[in-house]
Amino acid sequence: MECQICGGSGWIIEEINGRRFAKRCRCQFESFSRTYLSSSGIPARYKSCKFKNYSPQTPYQLRALKFCREFFFLYPFVERGILLYGPPGTGKTHLAAATLRNIIEYKGLKGTFCDFRNLLIELKNSFSSSESTGEILDSVRKAPLLVLDDVGAERNTEWAKEILGEIINYRYTQNLPTIITTNLRFDLYTDDSFSAKFDTRTESRLYDMCKILKVEGDDRRKKNYL
Repeated sequence: MECQICGGSGWIIEEINGRRFAKRCRCQFESFSRTYLSSSGIPARYKSCKFKNYSPQTPYQLRALKFCREFFFLYPFVERGILLYGPPGTGKTHLAAATLRNIIEYKGLKGTFCDFRNLLIELKNSFSSSESTGEILDSVRKAPLLVLDDVGAERNTEWAKEILGEIINYRYTQNLPTIITTNLRFDLYTDDSFSAKFDTRTESRLYDMCKILKVEGDDRRKKNYL
């Protein structure tokens, strides 16, 4: 069915101060948003994640929600990304997916969701297939907005460190906004801290390119089970 506003052309003409301008019709905006959302890589479990269905239970969660909302409102005019760290089940991925979804749905802009463990598996599989390792890595490195989920959950190898360092370094030098979630700690130097698992060079870049936010609270998954 043709759009009643643009007649199916995808454009409308507006007159401002005696001058006529062409701009995209709302129907095209919605079409782009649907396309970008379907190709964003947001997993099925997180496609319904929104700010309004995230229920903060601690000051840390409330603060993280506030910063993610502000990031959405300001995007693409943002200077830094966001890094959410804390124990499992506190809603880090929910907030990251909700931020990406809102930007795609309400601003019509592209973004990519990437589980870091799945990326490593995909890269390994490409070694024995016709799929290009460089193309896979480039789709992540060069995404206009990237959600890099669950960093540090993978087995600790030099290769994993190298891949993460390459992604972070590229996005840092190109000033590309990035949202990262991790269970690794940033507040203390322990065996489960980011600095213990990855190199200090990558960590230093993250402090410069992201707002580091602690997300602490009870494990929602266990709470729902009980």
